[in-house]
Amino acid sequence: MRKNDYNKKLFSLISVLASIFVYTGAIAIYFYANGWRFGDSNQLFIKTGVLTVESTPFLASLYIDGEPEGRTPKSVSLLVGEHRISLSRDGYTEWIKNVEIKEQKSTPIYPWLIKEKMEEEELFLLEGKKYVNSWMNTDSTHIYFLTNEYLSDTLLYRYTLYRFDINTAFWDISSNPRVVLTFELLQEPKVEMLLSPNGQLGILTLINTDTTNYYILDSIKSSTLETLTQINLAPFSSYQMTWSKNNQYLIFESNEDLISFDISKQTRYLLIKKSPDREYIWSTDVQGNFYKVEPNPEYLSYESIYSYILIQTQMDGSEPNTLLSDLHFQINQEYILRYQQDTGSGKYLPFTNSPGSTKSVGEVTKIVVNQEAKGIYIQTNLSSYWYSIELEKYYLVSPYLSELIAFAPNNESFIYKDETGYNIFRFFKEQGDHTVDIGSKIIKDLPSEVSNIKWLSNSLNISYIHENIMCVIDIDGENKVEILTETDSNIYQTINPTSDKVFTLSVAVNEALSTNNISINSITFH
Repeated sequence: MRKNDYNKKLFSLISVLASIFVYTGAIAIYFYANGWRFGDSNQLFIKTGVLTVESTPFLASLYIDGEPEGRTPKSVSLLVGEHRISLSRDGYTEWIKNVEIKEQKSTPIYPWLIKEKMEEEELFLLEGKKYVNSWMNTDSTHIYFLTNEYLSDTLLYRYTLYRFDINTAFWDISSNPRVVLTFELLQEPKVEMLLSPNGQLGILTLINTDTTNYYILDSIKSSTLETLTQINLAPFSSYQMTWSKNNQYLIFESNEDLISFDISKQTRYLLIKKSPDREYIWSTDVQGNFYKVEPNPEYLSYESIYSYILIQTQMDGSEPNTLLSDLHFQINQEYILRYQQDTGSGKYLPFTNSPGSTKSVGEVTKIVVNQEAKGIYIQTNLSSYWYSIELEKYYLVSPYLSELIAFAPNNESFIYKDETGYNIFRFFKEQGDHTVDIGSKIIKDLPSEVSNIKWLSNSLNISYIHENIMCVIDIDGENKVEILTETDSNIYQTINPTSDKVFTLSVAVNEALSTNNISINSITFH
């Protein structure tokens, strides 16, 4: 009997101990999963977070606070706080950044390593011809250059137009550059060309003493002057000519009107008939839409605000649609001063615009509609704003006069410049992502007089030219590396939108032959 009682008590004790063990283990697992770790004798538990490093290229050596932690990709549990992260790999410049680890959070970083020694390659060399002119499209995907040579047997000048593709498909085995146009003339005219944004089409203009001829160049095929489509643009000789962003229309603007011209149909459409007493703000997008800012008729009697509507139409002026009707901006400049003095993140909170809003100030001077980014950049003479199409909310971008530079390839942010310097405004973040914030952040140590600022394809680095040197930096301004020097010796230098090379076009004089040597080189930096 006593033995049975003993066994029962032993079984009960084991059950209690097992339950305590299970519960203790569950609690330990919970705390471990939420970033708790055992500390030293003075601190039983300490808070940690996780650092995840994915470098390009991978298999880089990772060091945290000077201690080796293996090779990338790598995830490491670290104490909450700031840590010095560095990566090294043979043949690449060391990458260093101070990274703050948040409790119970995973902090990803994506180091992008630059080669220590740039690999330069001559892709093309043309000798014995005279360099006439060159052009590059706004998307920086094509470089055109024009040469001529005097034919003594025919007393003619033979012109040759080449197209070099910055970004070629892997399976494209055609010559690069290739000849897209040849023609012969008795005289040497002035030659101009206005390229479409994607660089496929161009308006070629030949200007002689008494005549000016315009042609549509389609660079997909090789042509002669006789096979090009000639168009009559003489009625628009006093107009400013630009391309629509969808590459299908020319836009002609004067003080009296704004006209679109369908390239394929050679048909013109009146988009705006201007009045002399007001400024006209308009733009296009890559989807083939036209946008114009008009005064809001409901608020014409208000003396304290500028009020507008944003109208969207097709490029021929059809299908008008009011896209925004709440573009209200205070005239009183004092309202914007509070945001110039505000250093907190609260000024970047979204707001609903109204006639009483004091966050929107100034007279609208520019709009850019980006449907891929699902938003509209709005610039006034005092400040700039971002409108989220999805949220139907406005964000203050800058409380100063600003200039939009470029959208990131991932369409989550853009670079702009104001009197504080170059900044990046981020308007999108994944839910729960603690590594970025909506709002503006200055690019540290970037001089205000730089040029040719461009995003790299990863949307995490940018390139620029300063004092004759092309550099690449992280978007926060760190890890600066010089990738090209003496840039003024080139006609053009541009980075391939999808790879890690700089392409240059340079022209040298061959004094012995009175001709030019035209060369195209590539420099691999990643």
